Amino acid sequence: MLSFRPSEDEEGESRRIVVRRLVLDVVKPHNPNIVDMAEGLSELKGVKKVDIEVKDYDSTIERLKIILEGDDLDYDEIVKVIRYYGGNVASLDGVTVETESGSE
Repeated sequence: MLSFRPSEDEEGESRRIVVRRLVLDVVKPHNPNIVDMAEGLSELKGVKKVDIEVKDYDSTIERLKIILEGDDLDYDEIVKVIRYYGGNVASLDGVTVETESGSE
């Protein structure tokens, strides 16, 4: 579970860390297809871009590289959608976070 809490900078100003990009290694059965999964992920709050690439496959499963970009991505909700489509997150291969000032 990824969770971030507000912190304070040297001046005591509240800051919030937000997830902007996630790179996931996912294993899923061939059906449903990756277009359906991409559409489901794109409906999540904050998601602006979904990129799915099939990295490998065999007779029953496919291994995907999923890159999500957006504003304040919710890792737990993303995993729920992936599981809904029969997938399993094998690893979290990359993350980009930004710090936002509480006054923004």
